[in-house]
Amino acid sequence: MKFVFAALAAATIAAPFALAQGNLELGAAYSNYDADGADLGALTARGTYFFSPYAGVEGEASFGVADDDVGASTVELDNSFAAFGVVKAPVAEQVDVFARAGYATSEYNVSTPGLGSASGDDDGFAYGVGAKVFLTDRFGLRGDFTRYDGDDVDADVISVGGVVRF
Repeated sequence: MKFVFAALAAATIAAPFALAQGNLELGAAYSNYDADGADLGALTARGTYFFSPYAGVEGEASFGVADDDVGASTVELDNSFAAFGVVKAPVAEQVDVFARAGYATSEYNVSTPGLGSASGDDDGFAYGVGAKVFLTDRFGLRGDFTRYDGDDVDADVISVGGVVRF
């Protein structure tokens, strides 16, 4: 959790500089987590700062909105926070592809009737690829696939949403 607070503090300090340089992207998405067989949904917010035309850093926060029944148990994602290094390559005037790698931490909750509930944290390496298609100079659509290799839970995450470039 200290990592998340440090990342948020750095983003708060860097945001005015990023706005002045035009290197900031903010986005929102729906993310589908396939977490060891549980199909979970989350709303995701992202902020990306590019310190060069091709490289940057990204912070991500997701909050669970759709849980799944696995056997007699209900599995839900409480939240997930991540920080990534990002590299991008333009493939057309308004289209970028990107790759990202970093660290993520997630909190899950499992409840079973008659047995109660349990929650736990899981963290580890995360990496993925995606693309952005800008419909205007500032607004675009983003899709990505990210693999979360946690200590106890692995998740494949597909995310689709919008992005605004400042």
